[in-house]
Amino acid sequence: MKLPSGRKKLNFLNNNYALLPFIVLLYGCDNTPDRTLSPPQNAKWVDVVFTLPADTVLLPMEVLYRSDKCKTVRYNSSNEPHNIPGYNDFEKPFGQQGSSNIWRTHIAIDGGGPCLWQLNSIKVSFKIADGNPLVKGKEVFATNYIFDFDDYGFSDGYGTGKAKESRGDLHIKTDFFPRIFINHMFEKTSLRFFGGDTDYEKWSRRYKLQDTEKILIEPIMHMNKIIILESPNPPPGMITLTYPDGSVEKTQPMEPDYEKLLSMK
Repeated sequence: MKLPSGRKKLNFLNNNYALLPFIVLLYGCDNTPDRTLSPPQNAKWVDVVFTLPADTVLLPMEVLYRSDKCKTVRYNSSNEPHNIPGYNDFEKPFGQQGSSNIWRTHIAIDGGGPCLWQLNSIKVSFKIADGNPLVKGKEVFATNYIFDFDDYGFSDGYGTGKAKESRGDLHIKTDFFPRIFINHMFEKTSLRFFGGDTDYEKWSRRYKLQDTEKILIEPIMHMNKIIILESPNPPPGMITLTYPDGSVEKTQPMEPDYEKLLSMK
């Protein structure tokens, strides 16, 4: 009677050891999900095409995949654990098309791999080139577009606004103006492109996509139409806003009138 019992115990252990390679495959030696991507042959892909204006630099695309199979543990304010979809984030460079100003990359929606990764969000960013005279002595911020394919995407701290629904292929044209902010309180001057106040959905640069196979981004730059905002010196007081035509306004909001700027382009 002891021999069969021993055999059953040995078989149980063997079955558990057989599972170990699978566990290691999914989570690796440091208990993190296997981030390997292996799109299946029938995977859907998204082409991202960017028309790069002169005096600007296109940054690598930021990519975020999520997995319902490989969960990540998070803790709430009461220190109670809960599972959320695992994440897989990385940068993917664009490739220049010949000697043109067209840059392109493509990404699989179904990332596959042991964790069955699914594309969650991508972020496309560009900024004014370091060689432009406007950059000197200023802190330069990138301009961003975010495209969501599911929930749990990038945070909203990228100045893109609230996501708006979009179906099918997307062709985005946005007029941008250099925006200089002189902050006397912190003794800093910053520079970024302004393409409308993204707090308003009309000018938002974040999209929730469905059935999208191609995204074409075509910024229209007005490098000589400079906006200057200057904080009061000394504070408190109103911000002085100078438009490209030389007109000056005293304002409390930080953003200029975009419709007015478009009339000056």
